[in-house]
Amino acid sequence: MAKVITILGIRPEIIKLSPIVPLLAQHCQHILIHTGQHYSTEMDAIFFDELDLPCPDYALEIGSGPHGPQTGRMLERIERVLSVEAPDAVIVQGDTNSTLAGALAASKLRLWTVHIEAGCRSFNRDMPEELNRIVADHLADCLLAPNDQARDNLLCEGIDPRRIYVAGSTSIDACLRSYEYARELGLAGELGLVPGQYVALTIHRTENASPEALPGIVAAINELAASWPFVFPMHPRTRAALGGKHPFSANVRVLEPLGHLETLSLLSQARAVITDSGGLQEEAATLGVPLLIARWETEWAYLVNGGAAFLIGNTRDSIVARATPLLRARRNAFRPVDVSGQRGAAQRITGIILDHASRA
Repeated sequence: MAKVITILGIRPEIIKLSPIVPLLAQHCQHILIHTGQHYSTEMDAIFFDELDLPCPDYALEIGSGPHGPQTGRMLERIERVLSVEAPDAVIVQGDTNSTLAGALAASKLRLWTVHIEAGCRSFNRDMPEELNRIVADHLADCLLAPNDQARDNLLCEGIDPRRIYVAGSTSIDACLRSYEYARELGLAGELGLVPGQYVALTIHRTENASPEALPGIVAAINELAASWPFVFPMHPRTRAALGGKHPFSANVRVLEPLGHLETLSLLSQARAVITDSGGLQEEAATLGVPLLIARWETEWAYLVNGGAAFLIGNTRDSIVARATPLLRARRNAFRPVDVSGQRGAAQRITGIILDHASRA
């Protein structure tokens, strides 16, 4: 039986890989490595439980830290596991330090390496994630692009087209898989929120949690909250960056981080979502929720080009100026994007991987 190893390290990776892991487990010897890039495995346990996933076979518990030391620790530990297990295929996903370390370790050991979500580009090399995804793409043997635009990005970088497959987005599969359970939660009602009237907020990216950007973002949200109530499940990075300074107004309800199903429940009934998340962008589009991206660029440009999302920047002035008319217009300013063509990504990806692994 073929042996396949999947490497993940943060919560969005758990979510995006959740439709694939059960399929692989049915058809091969599947081993899961959790690097623990940001959290302990115990803090991620709710995601494994909600998504009905097996516990990781290897929990590396790397933890947070500067990019170099963190990636180095991961590379050392992942290489050790891969050397012992000698898999037929290694899967990495997205653009994290876990992705980079996994792709490096597997490539150095000459193991067949698969990069899911290949070819996504923000074209902003100030973002560590952009560098990670570029390196992973050029190391991987099999590049699974979510859409034609991502494939074209890879071709423009001179990557052999025989290594590229347009497979769709596992984010969309994961969202549709989970929403059937999430819709029963009714989290908005439990929190006393009126469906369609509140704005969901998530801010966590390094550049937005910086001392240069975060005070302006908080000021903008407080100004917008004078007209619309906000609910903000706060990421630990953002909480630490605030450090008790720059308080939110009383009309911004700050919550502890939510599980995946709770997040989808909250998102589905929001007037709109303001976010800097990558995964949440496609989830909002899948659920038809107006999407305002608190960044100057996005790797999911098809959502902006299709009218399902707008870039509002990350300064006080840009957020207030761009978000205000969009929130007033609500859904009238947004055009739904048809994501039906990207459904079934998990089955396509699993088929490609198993086809190779069975011949290895």
